[in-house]
Amino acid sequence: MNKLDRWKGYVPDEELEVYRKAGFGERIGLGAKAALLNIDTTWMFLDPAYDMCGRRMPEVEAALARLTEVFRRADLPIYYSRRDDRSHPTYRGIWNYKLGSADTFQYRSDPRADEWPPAFAPRPQDRVVLKNKPSVFFGTPIESFLRYDGVDTLVVMGVSTSGCVRAAVEDAFSHNFRVIVVEQACGDRSPSAHRANLFDMDMKFADVEDLDFVVAQLKGQP
Repeated sequence: MNKLDRWKGYVPDEELEVYRKAGFGERIGLGAKAALLNIDTTWMFLDPAYDMCGRRMPEVEAALARLTEVFRRADLPIYYSRRDDRSHPTYRGIWNYKLGSADTFQYRSDPRADEWPPAFAPRPQDRVVLKNKPSVFFGTPIESFLRYDGVDTLVVMGVSTSGCVRAAVEDAFSHNFRVIVVEQACGDRSPSAHRANLFDMDMKFADVEDLDFVVAQLKGQP
C-alpha cells in the first residue's frame, strides 16, 4: 500500500506527485522477527535541565514506555543505544568543532546524562550498544548481534528524529533490515525537523507508522 496520501496537507500536491511518479512510499511491513531499537532516550536528551534537550516531551515518553512493555510481554529482543565515553577530546572527535557545548561538564562528565528514565530503562537481559557517532551502526557490532538474534525487522523509537534516529534508520536500511519508525515514540528539539524527517524516511527508508497500528501488528492483529 502506498502511503503518500497520509502526507497530503503537509507536503504540496505537486511534490507528492514527484514521489508518486518515482514509486516511493510503499509499505515494507513486518518480517519474521522484530527487535525494538531504543535510540538515545537518556536524560541528556529528555530533561530540559540539559542543554541538548529542547523541551520535555511527556507524550513521547509515554509512547516509549508503552512500546517497551509490548516487546517485553512478547519476549522480543530490545536494543538500546547511547553515547559512549565523551571525557576525552579524541572520543568526541569532530563534535569538538561542531558543538559549542562539547567540553562542558554536562556533555563530557555528568553521569546522570547517560541514564534512562525508569519507565523504559534497560534490564539486565536487554542489549546496550555504545556509540560515538549518530548512527548506532557506525563502528559498533550491532549488526552481528541482530543477525545472531535472527532479527530482520527493527522497530525504531527515540531521539532525535532528525539526528541519531535518522542516521540509524538509513544504516539499518542499508544493511537490508526492514525498518518501522513509530511516529509518537520519536522526538526532536525541532518539531519542524521532526516532521520533515518522518516524511522523508517514510518515503525512502522505512515505514513511519502510528503507535496503535504497530502494537496491533506486533500482537498479530490485522
